[in-house]
Amino acid sequence: MLSLFLLASLFSLGQSTPLAPRQTTTTNRWETLPDTPALPTPINTATFSHEGTSLWYQKYNTAATGTPIVMIHGGLGYSAYFGSVIDILSQTHQVIAVDRRGHGRSTYNADDVFTFDMFASDTYSLLQSEGVTSAVFVGWSDGAATTLAALMNSTIDAMITKAFVFAGFQSVSDSNTTFTDTAIYSTFVSRCATEYATLQPSANFTDFATKVATLEGTLPDWSDAELAKIDGSKVMIAGADHDEAVNLAVPAHLNSVITGSQLVMLSDVSHFAPVQDPVGFAAAVEAFL
Repeated sequence: MLSLFLLASLFSLGQSTPLAPRQTTTTNRWETLPDTPALPTPINTATFSHEGTSLWYQKYNTAATGTPIVMIHGGLGYSAYFGSVIDILSQTHQVIAVDRRGHGRSTYNADDVFTFDMFASDTYSLLQSEGVTSAVFVGWSDGAATTLAALMNSTIDAMITKAFVFAGFQSVSDSNTTFTDTAIYSTFVSRCATEYATLQPSANFTDFATKVATLEGTLPDWSDAELAKIDGSKVMIAGADHDEAVNLAVPAHLNSVITGSQLVMLSDVSHFAPVQDPVGFAAAVEAFL
């Protein structure tokens, strides 16, 4: 979750020149941002046309039995940030990687107004088009908020057998306002700008990132009572012990209001746990399943 504080950084990006990565001499794992992992190859070019956009997705290990796992990435990023986790999970499960609307290889429309309900609906429609009637959702950051939105939608919820909600949040106030002061934040925004220029050569990163920042500066706004309606028996709330983007008390609070949910805290990692410790992240998902 980057929140509206992202806007201040965007203006320094200009129209085409990304921020130079800030150098750091720290060695703590939670303060590092490893290279963006690659998705398992080959990477297809198939997309799903839905409500004015083309959503990129890819299925892995389709021969596997059981419920497919749908990976829903965070804000500004795209499915490759889950690449190493997908490598592990797809050894034994069918995995579906999705680039959310406007992100990664899914086309950006300047007129779109991003909402978590929109992302949840997009994901549901894409899965329906593939004949998927039940799925495990694994959401990270904005993807976690998308998963919570899906769980609160009775139609989409009926499809979800389990939900792994990592670095989720229920309101703008759950954001840690010092996140933008960290070296890892600078590196991440710069990297996303470079990646976006390759994946979306006809789009403008500043426009896109401003749209993401506006989303995160205004939504979600869910009450405890609304979250309490979620069937917690199928939910794992996951947090990171060094999350620099979401306040550290948030996972326990979500766990307390989503009755029956489980809670796990990942160790020695930050908001970027899937790239910092993909083995540990995948193991937490596997243990939940």
